[in-house]
Amino acid sequence: MISKIPSMGCIRYLYADPLHCNMTYLLIRLLKDDLKEYTYAARLSGLVYAIASGMNAILLSVKGYNDKQHILLKKIVEKMATFEIDEKRFEIIKEAYMRSLNNFRAEQPHQHAMYYLRLLMTEVAWTKDELKEALDDVTLPRLKAFISQLLSRLHIEALLHGNITKQAALGMMQMVEDTLIEHAHTKPLLPSQLVRYREVQLPDRGWFVYQQRNEVHNNCGIEIYYQTDMQSTSENMFLELFCQIISEPCFNTLRTKEQLGYIVFSGPRRANGIQGLRFIIQSEKPPHYLESRVEAFLKTMEKCVGEMSEEAFQKHIQALAIRRLDKPKKLSAECAKYWGEIISQQYNFDRDNIEVAFLKTLTKDNIMHFYKDLLAIDAPRRHKVSVHVLAREMDSCPVVGEFPCQNDVNLAPAPALPQPDVIQNMTEFKRSLPLFPLVKPHINFMAAKL
Repeated sequence: MISKIPSMGCIRYLYADPLHCNMTYLLIRLLKDDLKEYTYAARLSGLVYAIASGMNAILLSVKGYNDKQHILLKKIVEKMATFEIDEKRFEIIKEAYMRSLNNFRAEQPHQHAMYYLRLLMTEVAWTKDELKEALDDVTLPRLKAFISQLLSRLHIEALLHGNITKQAALGMMQMVEDTLIEHAHTKPLLPSQLVRYREVQLPDRGWFVYQQRNEVHNNCGIEIYYQTDMQSTSENMFLELFCQIISEPCFNTLRTKEQLGYIVFSGPRRANGIQGLRFIIQSEKPPHYLESRVEAFLKTMEKCVGEMSEEAFQKHIQALAIRRLDKPKKLSAECAKYWGEIISQQYNFDRDNIEVAFLKTLTKDNIMHFYKDLLAIDAPRRHKVSVHVLAREMDSCPVVGEFPCQNDVNLAPAPALPQPDVIQNMTEFKRSLPLFPLVKPHINFMAAKL
C-alpha cells in the first residue's frame, strides 16, 4: 500500500519581495541538493519526496511504501531545521538559477502570454527581471539568516492519504512539530498572518490589451481571458459545461479549418478562487488577427448553442459528468484532488458529486444566459483581457484590425471590436482596479483540519 503526505507552511514572508522569493527558491534547491545522497537509496526502494516553493508556502510531499515514510519525513524536516549551506554549492546553484532566469526569454510565445497574464491578474507577482535584479543581493550570510527567520514561525497544513490510521497520522504530524520546535524553536503563525493573495477584478464591459515582444521566436502568441466570476458550484458548472460544448468546435475551426497555429487551446482558467474562459494560440499570424478570429468563433457559438437539440445538449452534460465522476486511476491523482481543496482553502472534498448533481439540472437556457451575460460581444458583464506576444521581427502591431473574409465564404465574419484600453504599466493597471474577495470555504476551517 502507498500513502502520500503533502504539507504546507503558509508564510507570506516567502513572497514578500523579489529578494525573499529568490532566497526561498535557492534554499529549496540547496536543500534538495544536500539530500540527494541520503534519498538515493530511498528512491530505489520506491520511497520518494518532493519539495518546492509556492507564493506563500513551502510544499513538501513524501510518497511510497508507508512503513518507512516517517523516517524519510523526519530526516527531511531535521535537515531543513539544522541546514548548513555549503559555500561552493551556493555559488554553483545561484549561477544556475541566474541562467534559468535569463533563459526565460527563449521560452515559447504562448508561454510568455500565460506568464504576462498571471502578472496582470494576480495581486502580487514578481517579474523575471525583478528577480534577476534582486539576485545580486542574495549573499551566503543573508541566506543563512533567512533560514532561521523563515522557520521561526510556521503554520502547517497536512494531508495524509492512503494506508495509514488516524492515530498514526496524528503521531506523524506531532513528530514534525516536535522536530521543528526542538531544532528551530518554531512557533505558530498568528491568525492575522495567514493572508492569501487575491485576483484583480475587471470592470463590466472592460477590455484591456497588453503587448510584449518575444526576442527569440518568429511566432506570435496570444492568451485571451474572459473573466466570469468567483468559484462556486453554479459558476463552476456554467463555465465547465460551456467549455465542454465549445472544445471540439474550437479545435476544428481555429486549428484544423483556419489553421491559425499548431497550438490552439480553449478551457477554464482558475486562480485565487476566480475563474474564466481562456483561449491560447501560437501562430505565425499577428495577434490582432488571432483576436478577431477568436471573437468570430465565439460569436458562432451563440447560434450553435441556440440551435442545439436537447439530445445533443444532454450528451454534453453526460460527457462532462462522466469525466468529473471518473475515479482516479492512481492514489497520487486522488490525493492531488484533495490537496487542491486544501491549498485553495475551499475544502469541498465532495466537489465532484455536488457539482455533477447541479450540472444535471442545467438547461440550454442557463448556458445561453451565461453566454449572453458574460461572453457575447455586447454582454453587459463582459470582462476581457488579452495578452499579445509579438514575434521577434515584429516591431509593432495594432491591437485591433479589420480583416475581410476575402474569397473564403466558409470563414465566419468577425464582429466589429471596440477600441480596448492598452496597458502601458502593469503596476498602474492593477492599482486602478479593485480585488475580488477570497472565496469562502465550503466547510468550517477548523473542521477541515480534524
